[in-house]
Amino acid sequence: MSKYPDDDRKLSQLATDDSQAWKELYDELRSPFRLFIMKYGAMGPEAALELYQDAMVVLYRNIISGKLQPPLASALKTYLFGIGKILLKKRNEGTGNWDDDIPDLPVAPEVESRQDEAARAELVRQLLDKVGESCRQILELAYLRGFVMEAIAEELGLPSAGAARKRKHDCLKKMRDLL
Repeated sequence: MSKYPDDDRKLSQLATDDSQAWKELYDELRSPFRLFIMKYGAMGPEAALELYQDAMVVLYRNIISGKLQPPLASALKTYLFGIGKILLKKRNEGTGNWDDDIPDLPVAPEVESRQDEAARAELVRQLLDKVGESCRQILELAYLRGFVMEAIAEELGLPSAGAARKRKHDCLKKMRDLL
């Protein structure tokens, strides 16, 4: 029995060249891959996205050719990240602080999720530095300290909770645009 039954089902669906399944996989793994490569591969967002697309092409070829078949020894996500690491090493880009080989043992899902969480937290820290002090203040009050809009308005000297809500919305849009 496979350790990754959901990924095995997904792999079987991808092997039929189901375009919707490929789109879902692409969308699902794009952000985690970029965050991982940006942090551990010391790459910018655009270069990380380009590497992601190259890694997806390799994954596609491996699945369609039958090279990758169930039962999987690791999660599809881990396999794709391994492809990305190999491609990055072949390009001799980035400082990459990882081992040379993809580990033989699969990474436990809880370890992967902690790594993803740490990578997302680092990205948020970088984005907060870029959006400016006023946005940083309002977002920290709203999300880190759990203030309600009325309290944020009072703390920042804004005329109303609606004004605080609008500023928060604008700041979040700024962050999304930076992504």
